Amino acid sequence: MPAALSLAPLALAVVLGLSGLAKLPAPDATADMVRALRLPRLLGPRAVARALPWVEIATAVLLLSPWPWSYAVGAGSALLLCLAFTAVVAHALRLDPRPDCACFGAVGDHRISARTLARNLLLAALALGAGLVALGGGSLWTLVGDYTARDRWWLALALVTAAALVLVLARSGRRPSPQGTVSLPDAPLVDRDLDTLTLRTLGIIRPQVVVLVNCWCGPTFEVLERLPRWRAQHPDLGVHLVHTHPPWSEPRAADLPDLWWDPGAQLHEALSAGWQPTGVLLDADGLLAGPVSGIEAIEGLLDYNESRSRTT
Repeated sequence: MPAALSLAPLALAVVLGLSGLAKLPAPDATADMVRALRLPRLLGPRAVARALPWVEIATAVLLLSPWPWSYAVGAGSALLLCLAFTAVVAHALRLDPRPDCACFGAVGDHRISARTLARNLLLAALALGAGLVALGGGSLWTLVGDYTARDRWWLALALVTAAALVLVLARSGRRPSPQGTVSLPDAPLVDRDLDTLTLRTLGIIRPQVVVLVNCWCGPTFEVLERLPRWRAQHPDLGVHLVHTHPPWSEPRAADLPDLWWDPGAQLHEALSAGWQPTGVLLDADGLLAGPVSGIEAIEGLLDYNESRSRTT
């Protein structure tokens, strides 16, 4: 069996291991992703968020194991995962608006595109290669054990090349956090009476938390359910929902106050809001904290304002 096939399970082990480790500290992002993808109800968002990272990590460990039987289990698991991820991406490409994937937690480019599909097809091809090794009764280590000196040089240089590409192409993640006051975008917001204002005028009377959404999907409906509780728990704050479509057209939002339309998604784009609900804390002088993404992070923003109020 060609020694080059050893790169297939090795690459899969690295990708799945990193993917699982990146998801562990960000279960809310994975749960929100499952909701936004509108997957079957059998795939509960919280259950998937808890289980998927450990399945990926376990698969990576099995691919690196020295025993052919455990390697074969890992290769089969890797193939099923890659085929499932490819099917999910193909499904997401047909959704409007198109959600992000959060495949690597807070790491990487989350946008779903034809490039994402191509990436997953390549991973599935690697999984097929790893499966061929298992069908032949071997494992990663049986292939490595047959290496010649030249093969070891090829492996070392392949690993160095891969590491260099990761360092060159990786995007640095922006960690949302409390910040100093900065200028507010002037994008207009429209209410159900078609009156307009901006974030600056919205924050004149008291601090405000603005929650931006861009779809009628699971995370948005969860925000709608939590809005009354957020407002009751934080009476010193204005809490607003801003949608890229007229929100009063949705029956489940018809009776809620402080709903705004963001025409052309101008505010959404100005604040670099993604597919997850995105929150900012502001007053008339500017942004005080955020943007933060995800429902749990928005609740953290509400709590941050409360602690900030106690110290000022």
